Amino acid sequence: MKILLVTGNYLPFKNGGIENYTHRLAKLLLQYKFVVEVAALNAGSSDEYFYEEIKVNNLNGSFESFHVLLQWGNFSFCHFHEYSAYGGIEIPWFKMAKEYCNKVFFTFHLPYHTCYKNDFRFQGRVDCNRFTDPERCTQCIITDRMALWNFGKFNWLIQPLKIALTISGKKEKLKSKVVQAISQLPQLINTCDDVFIIAHWFEKLLKENGYENLKIKLLPNIINPVSIQKNKSGDGGSRKRLVFVGRIQHQKGLHLLCEAMRKISTNGIEIDVYGNVVDENYFKTCQDIFSFNYIGIIARQELLALLPNYDFLVLPSVFTEMYPMVIQEAFSAGIPVIASAAKGNVDVISEAKYGFIFDYNDHIALAKVIDKAYNLKESGWVPEFKTSDNSSNNILQILSYYNLNIKEKT
Repeated sequence: MKILLVTGNYLPFKNGGIENYTHRLAKLLLQYKFVVEVAALNAGSSDEYFYEEIKVNNLNGSFESFHVLLQWGNFSFCHFHEYSAYGGIEIPWFKMAKEYCNKVFFTFHLPYHTCYKNDFRFQGRVDCNRFTDPERCTQCIITDRMALWNFGKFNWLIQPLKIALTISGKKEKLKSKVVQAISQLPQLINTCDDVFIIAHWFEKLLKENGYENLKIKLLPNIINPVSIQKNKSGDGGSRKRLVFVGRIQHQKGLHLLCEAMRKISTNGIEIDVYGNVVDENYFKTCQDIFSFNYIGIIARQELLALLPNYDFLVLPSVFTEMYPMVIQEAFSAGIPVIASAAKGNVDVISEAKYGFIFDYNDHIALAKVIDKAYNLKESGWVPEFKTSDNSSNNILQILSYYNLNIKEKT
């Protein structure tokens, strides 16, 4: 069996959750004697290359290059791990794959074609589970954008401006974009043979909005979601070190952590930051708020080996996470996680058992939670990680979609 995994980017040039998940899947498939290649929409190399035995084909953003690869690659399966609109990996790519491959799969690593703002916060204030009402969604977007303009004492202007937008037709144009985004979800599902999701909250959300298609499958994670190791950091001592892992851009919320560090009462805490700088101006702004130790990008295995040196991993996301791999990795290293109340984070962190949740987009709440976590840790608190021995069954379930006759590897 020959399998093509399709992403927007790939290792080592981009080192995010989607890239690492896809690479782990590729290595697992290799281990079970499948032939695996990756097609990256925009890899860092201009030519094809190998990364840890995985052949990576750089498409250079070209749909025609993808067509040629499918035409001559003789792939049995094409498994998409990303959907990138506006000239990227869109529905025509999936339809093209259907012409040449026996089966086409898609894994939701992000909640594509659901919340237009990608935060599931109605008018920026409360958690929201609805995405199929274009009128409601449009009003939410308008209110949210106006809040970003920061009217302050001129908030009385918001309602007249909403009316003006409606009269000018801009509201209807925005609404049409929302309708288009929503309409692409059933197209995506219907084009694929199977659609995989990796988070319970997203499965529930799709069902609540009328998507109970039999093609939609909830997959176990590629690694054990909970540690079976002894917690190395929960020894009652405090290292006074926090770690942030993620892209350096607004969505990942590093600014919230920096702002919180100026509010906490616990003294002497340092922050180490790992990740690629996507927005240089944002990076400088965060450094000006609080001086952290920027480590940069390192190999994933090296990072995992370093995680037990920290007290807590902080994930202050200001957008929706699906099921962040970094949370799984922290748990596997025995490190509790402090995370924002974004969907995906709340789904996997039990308060005061193996992590803490702070109010969405609120640096003061984050500061209070950091203080609380350190006070508990210094009083002897130890995370209560669950254990799991289902890794073999999880692997077999994942492999079954590629080969129904697969047997456990000896």
